[in-house]
Amino acid sequence: MKNVFYQLFEEDLTRVSLMFEKGTPYEAAVNRLVDEEEKLLATLNAEQEQLLRAYSKAESDVFDLARREDFAAGIRLGARLMMAILDDTPPMVHPEPKE
Repeated sequence: MKNVFYQLFEEDLTRVSLMFEKGTPYEAAVNRLVDEEEKLLATLNAEQEQLLRAYSKAESDVFDLARREDFAAGIRLGARLMMAILDDTPPMVHPEPKE
């Protein structure tokens, strides 16, 4: 069974697709990445292209795992903050006794 944080991250529970508007910095960055990749691939032979694609896939896998862990950590932090806000126990710091 998948961890609930990973299910949320992968949208298994919400099924809401993330959409990006045209003209955003994200779209510009993706377009730049695609353009630069095409230029680079045009300079490589078949073996070099295969190595680059394997490297890119491995790097992407590491990045995806890190994003999942960051997402889960953020959810946990948010839950801890909510619990602290709702906690009605007296504070740990007490005023000094009067003499």
